[in-house]
Amino acid sequence: MERYRGARWHSPQLEHVSKHSHGTRRRYALVSPANANGLQESTRLVVPIGALYTPLKDRPDGQLLQYEPVTCKQTCRAILNPFCQVDVRSRTWTCPFCLQRNQLPPHYKDISQEQIPPELHPSNTTVEYRLARPAPAPPIFLYVVDLCQDADSLKALKESLVMSLGLLPPYALVGLITFGMMDYTPKQVQEMLGLSGSMARPANMAPQPGRPAGPTGPSSRFLLPVSQCEEQLTSTLEQLQKDPWGVPNDKRSSRCTGVALNIAVSLLEVSFQNAGARIMLFAGGPATIGSGMVVSPELKEPIRSHHDIDRDSVKYYKKALKVGGTMVTHCQAYVFQFYDTLAKRSAHNGHVIDIFVGCLDQVGLLEMKGLPNSTGGNMVLTDSFTSSMYKQSFVRIFDKDANDNLVMGFNASLEVLTTKELKITGLIGHAVSMNKKSASVGETECGIGNTCSWKMCGIDRPRAMASISRPPVKLDLLRPLLAKCKRG
Repeated sequence: MERYRGARWHSPQLEHVSKHSHGTRRRYALVSPANANGLQESTRLVVPIGALYTPLKDRPDGQLLQYEPVTCKQTCRAILNPFCQVDVRSRTWTCPFCLQRNQLPPHYKDISQEQIPPELHPSNTTVEYRLARPAPAPPIFLYVVDLCQDADSLKALKESLVMSLGLLPPYALVGLITFGMMDYTPKQVQEMLGLSGSMARPANMAPQPGRPAGPTGPSSRFLLPVSQCEEQLTSTLEQLQKDPWGVPNDKRSSRCTGVALNIAVSLLEVSFQNAGARIMLFAGGPATIGSGMVVSPELKEPIRSHHDIDRDSVKYYKKALKVGGTMVTHCQAYVFQFYDTLAKRSAHNGHVIDIFVGCLDQVGLLEMKGLPNSTGGNMVLTDSFTSSMYKQSFVRIFDKDANDNLVMGFNASLEVLTTKELKITGLIGHAVSMNKKSASVGETECGIGNTCSWKMCGIDRPRAMASISRPPVKLDLLRPLLAKCKRG
């Protein structure tokens, strides 16, 4: 089942407000429209108005509404809330954002001043709905395992992966990718996997009532429900061996981390667009060959240090940021870098990328940081997969609630609406812009700005987002102040 949570807030005076029990923390300031000099108080506002929102905040006293939210008919699509003006006689309500009058649905016919629905109660500043429509696809977990590591670390990693299969829902789809030395382009990957053809659903694979649809077409060869493949996948994991390619004493292991991630992203983006999925990378060292390499296989060449990064003298940095095998300039490299391209592709489809590292040496997190940052994934860096830090962190990802459901969300979207007194300047958090414009979007930008809607590929219970807004400032109101500064 899908969930929809609406949060709204309002304050009539200057105050600090903390409603952490409702999943929101914010500070409000009452700014008068204009003073005697005709200048807005907002021109003196140094610290912007912000709100912290935790989508999956646990609310024991919260009420889960079992029906669709009532939305405004205009493009703002605001939901019915306690700050709307409701006329119980005519059964209409006025949107506080666009001032549009809307008719209440038929099941609100018994509304009165004494009997109001839960979403209109003044204490319900956050309301959560359970929507009747099912999820488009079951959750997907794709393990990407590095085989170029020592036997003890690989053994501990295999044990943790086998254990995680028992924590997944039986209907969840799971897959496994192992890598060592290989290098292919995205087009070659899709052709080898047979994913370039049509994805028509076979007639004998109709989805079960009340359950998300299973894998379709060629992707069903690589992703299966846990209930169908747990025994076979457990046996496969237990039989994994170290990469068979020999490693000379003067060289590093040949590891194509970027290519393996490219395969995982290609597999999911072809068959499961806008479906909840996690790509979980388990790396035992830096990428040394193929796209996204950060250091050469030669041990005589050390990996870049912090001083090299500060001096902008990283040998393979630009190469790790190349596009389509063509070298680009340094400025272009920051835009078209290889790992950021993977991050954008994954975020566009709503897929999360987690990175787990078990290595004493650097593995190239500087180049790969865009993967978890854009998709809302986790990043765990340990000395080895035998460490307790890795094991405890990995298990916590699969925490469950009282109803035995995983405490995680996939492919969520956040939309912020404001009245005309405020303008949105941006969002701070693990999200990507959906490039949606509205009257609420301000001209200045802070964080991820120039939009009022963002996509969050993955959310969990402690994760919070910060929405930043400011009162609008008109240029004609600033001209007297600017002229005064010039005269001074």
